[in-house]
Amino acid sequence: MQRFPAFRAPRLPAILAILAGVCLCLTSCLTIDESMGSLASNALSAGVLDQYQATMLKLAAQAAADAARQITPEEEYYVGRAVAASIFAVYKPYDCPELAAYLNRLGQGLALSSPRPAIYAGYHFAVLDSPEVNAFASPGGHILVTRGLLARVGSEDELAAALAHEISHVALGHGLASVQGMRIAQIASDYAIGAGKSSGGELEAFSSAFGEAIAELAKIILFSGYSQGFELQADREARAILGRSGYDPNALAGLVAKLPARGEESGGGFAATHPAPISRLEALRDAPFEPVSQRARGMRFWPAPRADETAAAAIGAAPDPVRTYYIRAERFAAMRALF
Repeated sequence: MQRFPAFRAPRLPAILAILAGVCLCLTSCLTIDESMGSLASNALSAGVLDQYQATMLKLAAQAAADAARQITPEEEYYVGRAVAASIFAVYKPYDCPELAAYLNRLGQGLALSSPRPAIYAGYHFAVLDSPEVNAFASPGGHILVTRGLLARVGSEDELAAALAHEISHVALGHGLASVQGMRIAQIASDYAIGAGKSSGGELEAFSSAFGEAIAELAKIILFSGYSQGFELQADREARAILGRSGYDPNALAGLVAKLPARGEESGGGFAATHPAPISRLEALRDAPFEPVSQRARGMRFWPAPRADETAAAAIGAAPDPVRTYYIRAERFAAMRALF
């Protein structure tokens, strides 16, 4: 059985040396890992830490610095792809190319009006073959909606509202923030426990920390959802995206009112991964919202169904709202047969 060095209470001179090291770290221009490395060396020299403990402190500092850095767009995409793969392991994709094409055209148009219209590999939309009412957004632009949710949608405006909400999670970096937070939490946990373990085991645990964070993020997206703050922020941004894209911003509230509340649906779904509909409706009602002018919305219209509307959009004029309504209604009715 592995035995570890007995804990030694630090002497007063050692404590003073450590405090001096902390002050040096706080007043210097060194990075976190450099400062903690210096502190570990001082603690080792003062006899407060042994060689193994000092090494572990330096490794933890480096790990924290790596976790705190900004994840690159490429890393975000691959993290999201791994999370999406975890979702596909639970839900089977719905094999309907025509519906997938429609969803992607609609989603791509909405993404143009989001705070992040261009991301590393673009936005990707897919339908999951499940009667459960749900939708998922992972980092990097992977957005998945179930057939159960599509069955609740009553118009293209409401479908756009569902997609805009998920696009907002990606554009606002909610999944990425969750991954970064879990990386730091995982590192802190691993290295705190590591004070009483062998260095080999700890290095192995650290090498898998990011993968564990991805798995944990997949669990959050699948079973508990993003935080209520993130969900309400995504609602507000979705309403703005709808307005900028030429869709009815009130369609989001109309859709939310149709979604199941907790206890109305078994096995998870929106009730488990999103705040209660009444809470979302109250938040939308209380949040200030400035409608977008018809002229501003005309440039985002998808797709221009008539040649005269294409010409009108080219000069900044708004499409005919009545004609737009009927074109979208016809298009949605044709697609709804595939839901």
